[in-house]
Amino acid sequence: MNFDMNSSLGFILNKTALASKMQFNERIKEFNISPEQWSLIFRVVENEGLTQKMLSDSTYKDQANITRSIDRLEKKGFLLRVSNDEDRRVINIFPTQKSKELVKKVVPISTEYNKFLSKGLTDSEYNLLLELLNKVYLNIQRR
Repeated sequence: MNFDMNSSLGFILNKTALASKMQFNERIKEFNISPEQWSLIFRVVENEGLTQKMLSDSTYKDQANITRSIDRLEKKGFLLRVSNDEDRRVINIFPTQKSKELVKKVVPISTEYNKFLSKGLTDSEYNLLLELLNKVYLNIQRR
């Protein structure tokens, strides 16, 4: 068998994602939210009135998990569900003042964390890394 797990792109991506998520979680734990919840809160503050499907698509999370996460964030006072006036089947999600204040606090932490992650990379290396990772993602999407 000529397979080296340590040279496997999937293994390295997963290892990196898990380590990144754990460290970012440490940086935001004082706010009593997870990195997944942070991404939902940020997207809703960024684009008020998203539907659950739009939120799911923009955060790359499945709708079943989104529903549970929105439930938790609503109970914590970060998000509000509002029935759509034009189509009662559609629920729009809005930020609360609490979530807007949270974003103001966590964006600088997230910005600094991204700087930490890219430490030692030149701007062109950073841009190339993003480009290459997006190519890998497109390969997965195309299957």
